[in-house]
Amino acid sequence: MPPKKNYTRQDIVQAALGIAREKGLGGLTARKVAERLQCSTAPVYGHFQSMHELEREVIRKARDLLYEYATRPYTGNVFLNMGTGIVLFARDQSELFRALFLERRIFGDILAEFRSDLLEKMKADERFAVMPEEDQSALLDTMWIFTHGYASLICVGLIKETRQDQIIEKFNEVGTVIVAAATGTKAS
Repeated sequence: MPPKKNYTRQDIVQAALGIAREKGLGGLTARKVAERLQCSTAPVYGHFQSMHELEREVIRKARDLLYEYATRPYTGNVFLNMGTGIVLFARDQSELFRALFLERRIFGDILAEFRSDLLEKMKADERFAVMPEEDQSALLDTMWIFTHGYASLICVGLIKETRQDQIIEKFNEVGTVIVAAATGTKAS
């Protein structure tokens, strides 16, 4: 008889994340995680008291991946990179984007952490260094609305122009006007 494999919490989270990437949170069950790991459901429930707890870990991993996308250097502009990354995440990881933003809203605290992280990252953009934090927050909220609308339309397939250069061009077009209004400068 072969030795019994011990599955770590991380093994289970990674298997669950893979399922969520393919089928969304609605497709995530203990049985599917066990099938992916080729084991019984015992390791799943041995590490997690409930599926809700496992879903929360999957959402955290999805948020971390979203943050990774939002902080990549697509351009020389930190603020532009953030929006571009979120939209590319919606394109590349559509089921995870749906899980984070378009489905159950029970993980709002995790998204609030993400927004707070973006606000800190935004401060690295010299255009906003002297701007009061409340104005930075308002600017982020305005771009958040545009970004998530744009990302959602790409996620559900209503916008077909999804190449990185097309996304950056759209953000330059719209973002220039929004940033100019927020900073009191002229849009160019």
